[in-house]
Amino acid sequence: MSRYLAGSPNQPRARRASDAVAIGIGLFLLLWTAANIGEPTSTGNQWILDLIEPLPTWFDEIWKIGYFLGLIIVIALFAAAIYKKRWDLFRDMAIAAVASVGVAFLLAWWLGDTTPVVLPELTRPGDPEATFPIVRVAAMTATIMVASPHLTRPVRFLGWTMIAIVAVSGFGLGLGLPSDALGAVGLGLVAGGSTLLLFGSPRGYPDVAEIAAALAELGVDIDDLRLIPDQSWGVRTLEGSLPSGRPVEVLAYGRDAADTRMAAKTWRSIWYRETDRTVSFSRLEAVEHEALAMLMAAQRGVSAQEPLAVGVAGDDMALLARSADGVPLVDPSAEQLAAAWSEVATMHNAGMAHGSLTLGAMSDHEGRVTLGDFSHAAFNANETQRSVDIVSLLYESTVATDTDTAVDAARQEIPADDLVSALAYLQVPALTPGQRKLVDKPKQVLKELRNAVAEAAGVEPPAPAKIRRVRPADLIMPALSLIAAYALIGLLVDIDFVAVWEVVRDATWAWIIVGFLIGQIVFSFEASGMLFATGYPLPMKPLVVLQLAVKWIGLAIPSAAGRVTMNTLFLRKYGVPPTIAVTQGAIDGLSGFVVEAMILVVAFIAVDIPVDIDVDDVPWGVILLLVVLIVVGAVLIVWRIARFREVVVPIIKDAWGSLSGVLTSPKRTFGLLGANLASRIILAIVLFLILQAIGTPLPLVTCLVVTVATNLLAGLVPIPGGIGVAEAVLTSLLVLAGLDQDSAFAAAVVFRMATFYIPAGEGFFATKWLEQGDYI
Repeated sequence: MSRYLAGSPNQPRARRASDAVAIGIGLFLLLWTAANIGEPTSTGNQWILDLIEPLPTWFDEIWKIGYFLGLIIVIALFAAAIYKKRWDLFRDMAIAAVASVGVAFLLAWWLGDTTPVVLPELTRPGDPEATFPIVRVAAMTATIMVASPHLTRPVRFLGWTMIAIVAVSGFGLGLGLPSDALGAVGLGLVAGGSTLLLFGSPRGYPDVAEIAAALAELGVDIDDLRLIPDQSWGVRTLEGSLPSGRPVEVLAYGRDAADTRMAAKTWRSIWYRETDRTVSFSRLEAVEHEALAMLMAAQRGVSAQEPLAVGVAGDDMALLARSADGVPLVDPSAEQLAAAWSEVATMHNAGMAHGSLTLGAMSDHEGRVTLGDFSHAAFNANETQRSVDIVSLLYESTVATDTDTAVDAARQEIPADDLVSALAYLQVPALTPGQRKLVDKPKQVLKELRNAVAEAAGVEPPAPAKIRRVRPADLIMPALSLIAAYALIGLLVDIDFVAVWEVVRDATWAWIIVGFLIGQIVFSFEASGMLFATGYPLPMKPLVVLQLAVKWIGLAIPSAAGRVTMNTLFLRKYGVPPTIAVTQGAIDGLSGFVVEAMILVVAFIAVDIPVDIDVDDVPWGVILLLVVLIVVGAVLIVWRIARFREVVVPIIKDAWGSLSGVLTSPKRTFGLLGANLASRIILAIVLFLILQAIGTPLPLVTCLVVTVATNLLAGLVPIPGGIGVAEAVLTSLLVLAGLDQDSAFAAAVVFRMATFYIPAGEGFFATKWLEQGDYI
């Protein structure tokens, strides 16, 4: 194998989450750079330019050499792909490079009305015109990123180092600003990451011939070395036999193996409560850990595979050869399951845990079950790790046989206390990714298994243990809260609170009270919208009370999630089918969005709204490009990735079916749109009266536009109740409409008190009333 290109050609491909992350980072860099186009005095640009300005003029020759080397690297990669006949690599690099260069020209023309210099080596001397982005940096980044999965580690490191050198050389030659070079890197990440997500990247399998040669270096000769059908990412599994005829299994850890194993283990260590999980940072550590675990298990009386060879050999490849005696437990009998549990009990009594206890890791050798695949083994296992072992084997044996057989086999060898302790871990997170795919509904299997074990042990099923250390909400909500805090703090810094208090104190409170009372009518129209969305006869009074309860729930969780949950609970009480109960919120929300969009379009086209916005300063091109990229990316992800397609397509079909039912009925369609329009107008009237009260009146149409725009913009950040974000957005829009900042903030606070905070307090009592009446 070449010392430059890793793996064998035409390998199976897979899509990596890291490529999607790279696209996100690239989009961020592009947007940040677009905001600094032609701004050499911006903080970052000025700091870097001040560093290179004192350099002597002969550094220009160094910049030229560095920039030219980038072109050489790209040409060399294409030449290597042709020489090694890696046509898939050639295709990917060509698409990524052409896309990056094409978009670079489009952006340069669109945002700067300039033409980038592609080959400054062939142009006449002189100071070139700086452009965004620097083309060669973008093309090189895209090419290196696409080629990285095919390259050995030293070449990958060289490639990314050269990107930095070419970027510095680019703005050193005056081809762009430092921010333009950074934006070019972002463009390259987007182009390269999109290409890899579209076609996938090779799994990084080592070549079979190289594996055989590497085994010979370690002193092991294996006959008839061949691949097994089931392969994992980065680790190539082969089987063969020793000259004596003894079957052997070989694990070859290729370029991706250390990265993927380390990433998976690190992810589980962070995400799940597995404090003793081993994180290996090299391929050699991975194979040495497994070999040591097999030796220790055998020493302590466990029937385990025997390590025959372990080490690094060949093309920087870690190898583990282990015995493969026996017949795999594909369809185990009750006796074989009991024998398997016996080995597990011996291993646990010795203080060890397996970490990946599946039937695929077991074989029947001369009437005794042998354990293999100790890659996740723990030497000093805690109760959680032992319980997860029990859960894993219980689940898989249940799938392979039946619940009663699986539970009876476990009870023969595992102490009752250990089985009871494992009950709390009978959850999906305790299973391996492969186990979750064995059946369509793993939660249902786990529920039946939990009940069967509890019944056999004569105990009540305990509460589920907290296996997850971190949930998505634990990360998302603090991040969103920081966004809200940033928005609000940035607004509060410049506000004179004494002046705000004077505005509120001097307000005509009669108008505010009238506005608050009128605002209560909105709940009737929201209830009507829900009535038209479902198409079922529902009692109006509980429906109106439900809208207040949703405000209360909105203080704890994002309003969309709270509304869907409360509405579904309510509707199920009246026999509304689950599909309609869940999708009615989406239908109501969609009709509300349509109404709000129509209000904004009509208002800005047909009415002269006094909003002070300089549209010339808005980067419409960047915004449009970003929207197009997001839409196209989402469509491609759903279209190309089956896992997303299987989730998204049924939801779209169900939602479309429910929406079709609304659209085929003029009464429901106009009723739904009318209810949403009426609720928006009422909120506009409330703001109109509040502004009258504080002595800064605005036209009713302007109030309508401001409230609608606030609802749309604040909804982009799903903070519970829009707390902080809604106030900041509403204040900013009122300032644009002509109010001073103090009056705008006062109006925003009073409006939110009247339309959300006070109704949320009413919602507490509304929720109690609904619970007492058995409406939810």
